[in-house]
Amino acid sequence: MTASIGETAPPFDVADRIAAAVGGPVIVEDASFRVLGYSAFVGPMDRGRVEAILGRRIPEAWFEHLTSTGSVERLRRSRDVVDLQDGPWEAHRRLITAFRADDRLLGFAWVAEGDEPLGDGAAAALRRAVDETTPVMLRHLERLDAEEEHRSRLAAALLDGLPGAPAAADRLGLERDGRFVVLAVAVPGGATGDAPAPAERVVEHLRRCLESFRRRGAATPRGDGALAVLALGPDEVEETAARLGQEVLRLAGAGPLRTMRVAASSVGTGLAALPRLRDEAGAAAVVAPGDGCFVSYRDVEAEALVADVVAALPPDLRLSGLDRLREADRGNGELERTLRAFLATCGSASATAQELGVHVTTVRHRLDRIAAVSGLRLDRPEVRIACDLVLRRPSP
Repeated sequence: MTASIGETAPPFDVADRIAAAVGGPVIVEDASFRVLGYSAFVGPMDRGRVEAILGRRIPEAWFEHLTSTGSVERLRRSRDVVDLQDGPWEAHRRLITAFRADDRLLGFAWVAEGDEPLGDGAAAALRRAVDETTPVMLRHLERLDAEEEHRSRLAAALLDGLPGAPAAADRLGLERDGRFVVLAVAVPGGATGDAPAPAERVVEHLRRCLESFRRRGAATPRGDGALAVLALGPDEVEETAARLGQEVLRLAGAGPLRTMRVAASSVGTGLAALPRLRDEAGAAAVVAPGDGCFVSYRDVEAEALVADVVAALPPDLRLSGLDRLREADRGNGELERTLRAFLATCGSASATAQELGVHVTTVRHRLDRIAAVSGLRLDRPEVRIACDLVLRRPSP
């Protein structure tokens, strides 16, 4: 049994003490598999340990291995010691277990087998050492939580253009006249009816990505998702934010974050630009073409503008021609579906026919019928625009 750990022992000390108790090199991670500390070790290290330490997070190949063996859920739900005899890249044996405080998952301790095999009592020794160090890990993580909450409030002040924004930038280490991009992340429920991931988990994922790629910035929750302000260097361009956004998606894995929609604003200069960049990123995320995708505001600017216009329409706005069409179309909906397809295909009868899976002559007959019952002059662009806007409104 290791000696009691002092009040101020950091995760590196925790890792050293667990390593002394178990007899192998140790990595300590938080509940998101982000590396917090690791033990001193002299000797050859396998690739998994090297990549975890350098990347400051569990390597993707190792996370996939844990997932495929059912180890991730077992670690998250219990105090069991998972014993993995092998792993990616011809890995040495691993013992892994969780730090838990009552019902709260704090993180994980990994022990790798070195040149000497781990003893028969290694699993029990690991569990005892982790139980002993859990109070210190809890205090350490509570301090981190407080720091991150403070950074979150500072980021919100920047993005909302509050009077304290200049001081917030100074505390976050961001230049007041710097160049910035804002990332917005929305996480809708999955196609299978999964509940969306909580905003706190989205923010934690964004923070982890910023740290892993050594990016200056800060994240904050917003609605059901999150926003992040990202500082760019003098020579960096929008593609830098695009690459980070794509990495945010890639590292989400197959869990609740897999449906993330990530959007990046344009580049702005100075703190005064941040509220505009916030709105751009948020608008782009709303019109992203599907789950699990990345978009840049410049690529969907027109779609975002239309969405803003539709959102501003009065809820009782009506177009009499559409009312007459729906009355004639009651119980079928065929004419309205045809009109929607016609508008979506820029008024092409042949493209409408392909979209609906009918002959083009059928489409032309339906368009004649639409004109007869509604009085809508679809050859006029203003009429098509008005129909399109009203039809885009959500159903009451």
